[in-house]
Amino acid sequence: MIVAAFVTLTGCSKGEEPRGAPPPPPLPAAKVGACVGGGGKIADAVSAPFFPRTVGGYCLDPNGGDKAFGEGGSLPIDGICNLFDGECEIYKGYGVRRVVQAHYVDGGGTAATIDVNVSRFGTSEGAYAMFTGRVVGDGDPADDATPKPTPGGGSAALGLGNAYLWRGLYLVEITYNNQDAAEAAIKTAGEKLLPPLVREMGEKLPGETALPPAAAALPKEGLIPLGIRYLTKDLLSNTGSGAGAFGYYRAGDKRYRIAVIARGDADQAKDVLSTLTKVRGAAKEKGIADGAVRFMHKEGEAPPAEWVFARSGKLVLGVGDEPRTLKTTMSADEHAKVTLTKDEKIDRLKKSF
Repeated sequence: MIVAAFVTLTGCSKGEEPRGAPPPPPLPAAKVGACVGGGGKIADAVSAPFFPRTVGGYCLDPNGGDKAFGEGGSLPIDGICNLFDGECEIYKGYGVRRVVQAHYVDGGGTAATIDVNVSRFGTSEGAYAMFTGRVVGDGDPADDATPKPTPGGGSAALGLGNAYLWRGLYLVEITYNNQDAAEAAIKTAGEKLLPPLVREMGEKLPGETALPPAAAALPKEGLIPLGIRYLTKDLLSNTGSGAGAFGYYRAGDKRYRIAVIARGDADQAKDVLSTLTKVRGAAKEKGIADGAVRFMHKEGEAPPAEWVFARSGKLVLGVGDEPRTLKTTMSADEHAKVTLTKDEKIDRLKKSF
């Protein structure tokens, strides 16, 4: 069976983006020896320094063909609607300012290519949010299909024939394409070719590598690799919680999430906790940090999940059930095997500050 490089798309909720990006259409085969002259050059002067000319026998297409959309580019930003298969509104929602598309050809003359999209956002939070949307999206980071960590920039991930890189204002999406290869061969080629490109571009891109404060404050113990989802709007839908980060955790057979909402000062954090106390059915909890509240929150079609939130200084943290482990048909014993008790949530919450 002939297979092109692909990524897994997952179902979305709350209008969020699917995990992974659609692969670009195949390009004609390069000529044998196409890279003898050292490869092509990126016409866009702003982004040209980000692209190595050669990588693993591939080189920037000597025939050019790179495109720049948005600020300082020759094409309008709306052109990314075709580039990202109609998902331009998602990128715009995270504040994308410009996108540069380029591709590498095989110096050996095969039809295989490495296609690269470099997106620059208005804020590093927007860029990181889009990165976590591509890597995790509304899927489960514990799934085998989730991309795995790879060195590069501030954070990077390697999937099946694709890779993602975040640093500062930038998101890089890389896809290996070869219609003449089976899935196993695509996996092998991707694991060989993409990590060096990710590392080199991660070094060339400007900007900070430190995670946004909310993501950086997530506890490391029990965190599933690349198990972070950053949202620039309502972290918990319909609660008014605002921007923040989810961490996805595992402790034996039990799964849970930790949420972090970071604000500029303690008064702003107090406002967040005050807003959460207004969630229907919410009850205040005593003896936890600078105030705490417990409530049930429903996500999508999953049964309601229990959350306990507390504030300390300018941070608001919450520990809650993992909705993907919950089923309406569960018995009390089955529920207890995959979730933390209220006391266990409070204990982890206290240890997280």
